[in-house]
Amino acid sequence: MFLSLPCRYYRVYTDLDVPSVETNFQFVERELPLSIGQTALVLVDVWSTHYIDSWLARAKEVTEAKIVPILESARETGMTIIHAPSPPVADRYDDAPETSQTKSEGSDWPPVDFRGIYRSGPYAEFGRNQEPILPPTYKRYETELDINVLVKPLEGEHVIHTGPQMHNLLLEKQILHLIYVGFATNWCVIGRDYGILAMNERGYNIILIRDATTGIEFHDTVNALTATSMAIREIETKQAWTTTTDEFLKGSKDNCEL
Repeated sequence: MFLSLPCRYYRVYTDLDVPSVETNFQFVERELPLSIGQTALVLVDVWSTHYIDSWLARAKEVTEAKIVPILESARETGMTIIHAPSPPVADRYDDAPETSQTKSEGSDWPPVDFRGIYRSGPYAEFGRNQEPILPPTYKRYETELDINVLVKPLEGEHVIHTGPQMHNLLLEKQILHLIYVGFATNWCVIGRDYGILAMNERGYNIILIRDATTGIEFHDTVNALTATSMAIREIETKQAWTTTTDEFLKGSKDNCEL
C-alpha cells in the first residue's frame, strides 16, 4: 500500500543557463510514493500546557484543526504512529525503555558550571540572567505537562524518549520515511535528538506538514508568524520536504479507497 503525497523543497541553485542569483531560486514540487509500511507519523511535543500563553492558544488551534485529523487518517491507513513528547512526559507511558537512554555528560570539559546558557560559579558573568518564571513553571509541569488529550497514544502506538530509541524502532520496523507534526517548529521539531535535524543526519527521508506546526514567535514577528515561516523555509532548504494537511488527508483517503 502506498500513500501518494505531493511535497516540495526549496532549491537554492539554478540551472547552468540561468543566472545564479537569489531571485531565481524556487520551489521544486514532486509527488512521493510512500510505502505505508515504511512510513511513520511522528508527533513532537503535542503538549497539554505551556508557559507561553499566546503560543499555547495557537498550538491548541493547530492541534484541533490539523493534527487530530492527520492522526486519525494515519491510524486508518495502518501507518506507524510515534509519539515524541520529551523524556519527562514519555516516562509516564508504558513504552519507556528498560534502561536509561539519557545523554552522557561525557568528560569533565567544559566544566559543569560553564555548561549551558545559565552559567554559574566562576563563570556566572558569561551566563544569561536567571528567569524567575522558570522554577514555578517547571514545578507546574511536573503535574500538568502531558500529551494533549486529543492525541493520546492508543494501544500499539509508540512513545519514545530519545533519538537513539526512535532510530532503533525505525530499524526494527524498516521505516525510511518520517512525517512530522507538532511543536515548536523552530525549537523542538528541529532541535530534539528525535527531531528533523538529527533524523535527517541519520539519513531518513523527512516530510514536515507545514500547517500542522507553529513556532515560538518574537515580539516583532508574532503578528505575521515570521519566525515560523522562516523555520519552515530553512527546513525546506536543507533538511526535508514539506506538504500540507489537505494533501496528506487526500492522499490517505485515496489510499484507503484502493
